[in-house]
Amino acid sequence: MRRIVVSSDHAGFELKQVLKEFLQEQGYQVEDVGTCSTEPVDYPEFTKMACERVASGEFSRGIIFCGTGQGDAMVANKIPGIRAALCWDTFTAELSRAHNDSNVLVLGGWLIGRWLAREIIRVWLATPFDGGRHERRIRQMMAIEHHAHLHYRKVYDVSLTVAPGMAVWPGDPAVSIEAAKSITSGNTGNISMLHMGSHTGTHVDAPRHFLPSGTGIDAIDPSVLLGRARVFQLPKVQYVDRALLEGLDLQGVKRAVLGTRNSALQKQKRLNLDYAYISNDAAQYLVELGVKLVGIDYLSIEEYQKEGHPTHMALLGAGLVIVEGLDLTDVPPGDYEILCLPLKIKDGDGAPARVLLREL
Repeated sequence: MRRIVVSSDHAGFELKQVLKEFLQEQGYQVEDVGTCSTEPVDYPEFTKMACERVASGEFSRGIIFCGTGQGDAMVANKIPGIRAALCWDTFTAELSRAHNDSNVLVLGGWLIGRWLAREIIRVWLATPFDGGRHERRIRQMMAIEHHAHLHYRKVYDVSLTVAPGMAVWPGDPAVSIEAAKSITSGNTGNISMLHMGSHTGTHVDAPRHFLPSGTGIDAIDPSVLLGRARVFQLPKVQYVDRALLEGLDLQGVKRAVLGTRNSALQKQKRLNLDYAYISNDAAQYLVELGVKLVGIDYLSIEEYQKEGHPTHMALLGAGLVIVEGLDLTDVPPGDYEILCLPLKIKDGDGAPARVLLREL
């Protein structure tokens, strides 16, 4: 059965109730996300719910009922992937489909009657997209949308600042930054000499870190380091084990980023050995799920001085990318685009990285 999602505010509620019956008569299974009465509500929340169901691909089309429809059309077209058309006759409905491939129809109940609304819906549902020259224009439209969202989406820099005196793993080189050349000494420019370990601050572990024949940081597939990631905030856990992960929504997740109480420790200059870590059974579970990248907010993903390094061995041995030393303070849980860019060091066992999380 064909499916369609509908929503309304209080002004469009009565028209929605009538037209739902018409849609069912046309063979549609109708999903109504509200509102459920004529009591005054704020329309943006209901429009957003309906449009997100279309944008996600769960529904191919949606219909929104309002007073004039103006506000709802404005809200709908803020949702990436939505092409909402406010229609007031069958002609505008037909062209919104044929020329613009609209996937959401907005109707103003104060402006059109039930009969006209029914005809508009009938034409809108029956009209296919013409394609051709209009296909090119739709691509241009979506490119504008994509560019705008790249520009305006909030970006979280979850990388630690590399500085002398910062906490490093016991036995690793301390950070020093010295002037090799300086303008004040008569040179034409400033050049610094850096001295630090390859696992300083925010960094990526390569298989070579614990596997003698493992690949180096320069051989990691860049596509794993970029893409959709899910952030989980687990501020009260002592450690992350399989049982905890089984309670999280990891279905389909390829990049998991775990925020813990560790983020609050990151500003300390001395390493705190009582940090949250990932247990071996949790690592095995991530491998079973097909996760490709896992990040955590401290210098090691493993329990301190754990014999045999089973968490690292399980993850690196399966080809997972490990990102350590993240600062996830104030990053809300949810889905993001991760951009993780480690230094490309030949055969490197690891490398410092700049890691960003960008809102979807």
